Amino acid sequence: MQFPDSYGRGKLPVRDKIMMIAVFGPTAVGKSRVAVEVAERLQGEIVSADSMQVYRGIPLLTDQPSPELRARIKHHLVATVSLSEEYSVARYVREAHKALADIHRRGRLPLVVGGTGLYLQALLGRFSFAGRADEGTRAKWERFLREEGLEAAYGELCRLDARAAALVDRDNPRRLVRALEAAESRGASIAAERDRLWAGPESIAGGIVISGLEKERGELYGAIDARVDGMLASGAIDEVREARRGPVSRTAAQSIGFTELSDFLDGRLSLDAAAAAIKQRSRRYAKRQLTWMRKMPDIARIDLSGSSTRAAAQTIIELFESLGMNGR
Repeated sequence: MQFPDSYGRGKLPVRDKIMMIAVFGPTAVGKSRVAVEVAERLQGEIVSADSMQVYRGIPLLTDQPSPELRARIKHHLVATVSLSEEYSVARYVREAHKALADIHRRGRLPLVVGGTGLYLQALLGRFSFAGRADEGTRAKWERFLREEGLEAAYGELCRLDARAAALVDRDNPRRLVRALEAAESRGASIAAERDRLWAGPESIAGGIVISGLEKERGELYGAIDARVDGMLASGAIDEVREARRGPVSRTAAQSIGFTELSDFLDGRLSLDAAAAAIKQRSRRYAKRQLTWMRKMPDIARIDLSGSSTRAAAQTIIELFESLGMNGR
């Protein structure tokens, strides 16, 4: 396990805020099971920090915690939003704050668990919802994307802001356009903005232990491939088929696998090709999640390679207790 310098001083910056644990990590690393183990032993409840697990109707596609895990521990912000609804980080913060206050009021310990770095940053840091680009800049890059395609737009972002290009979801047109807006309009890289928002104790909520789960790259990619294969074998194709019977919002359709399985259902891809595309896209996403994690201050990185869920949970609990945070 790797500790940041602030842990060596024996405490995190603690203020008059809700005490909690955050569990972050890439897709398929095993966050859900570790978090449930911790929650059971510390009388906690889980608040999801995943931009796609909020949607109902696609539990396999979004790798929502299993019914067995949800029966063991109460989960918040999982399967709470219709597929027809747009969802945003601002809405997430409002709903997560409400859930955290409710858990705290009932004397339970909140665990914020997920792999959407932007959501965790917004919930715990100083994320600003202001500073949108002017409409002309947005229209310019939307037109460029339509006419030139994703790869060309990503190439432009690499040219304008290489650090932002390493973080952005290159398969997500909306986020790609926003990154290009930032690079041109504000003259402020999304990577630099991310660093500013995470920088220093003032960006971290008081009374929180942040743990980051990771695995050796080959083991993680093997877990991703196994998850995709299991998802397909368990009925993800039927999930997408059923979802397409009704309206699907732009944000819901960005779930990894939705486009690929839609292409399969429409005859544009074979099932093998769709599965390969989902695996590749998932690996790219995992790399971006790891990049986010390594930039977070005050994070204890826990290597799950060859380790057990129970051992990882014990490490988090010991860290929590060693910082004198078990007297909530």
